[in-house]
Amino acid sequence: MKNFRSGMSMVEIMIGVILLALIVVPSLNVIVSQTQTVTATRDHSQAAFVAQKLQEVCRSYSFDMIEADQYDSKPDKKKKTFEWKLKNTDELKKHVINGIEYIVDDNEKMTRIDPLLKAEDNSGQPPVAYLFKFSITYLGKDKRNHRLNISTAIAQRE
Repeated sequence: MKNFRSGMSMVEIMIGVILLALIVVPSLNVIVSQTQTVTATRDHSQAAFVAQKLQEVCRSYSFDMIEADQYDSKPDKKKKTFEWKLKNTDELKKHVINGIEYIVDDNEKMTRIDPLLKAEDNSGQPPVAYLFKFSITYLGKDKRNHRLNISTAIAQRE
């Protein structure tokens, strides 16, 4: 009797490995790409969360204690304003979430609170609203610097 050995030749094994590689490698690239996208989106969402938190803190202040510039002649009162605390204290300026440090940019052009006055009246009347602009910068998990610019108006409650 003849003894037949059933098995695979080296050529058949190599063809199987090549076919497997042709299927697995592109799939891994898609998975890695999607993971990076999800991570970047999470980092950006957390920056938006920090921005929302700062807006809510600003709205919690008394309307006349939001802007610091109006109290230049009264340093003690100026230090109690939201704008001064935002620019000078780490409590409002820096936030760490999931190992990422979100920092409010202290550049005067990026972080500012401007009073909005009535168009017909510029004679020392209090502002009707404040334009609050700020920018949050962070180094994402992708090792790139990111910036989120925020603008909002805060009106006086009546």
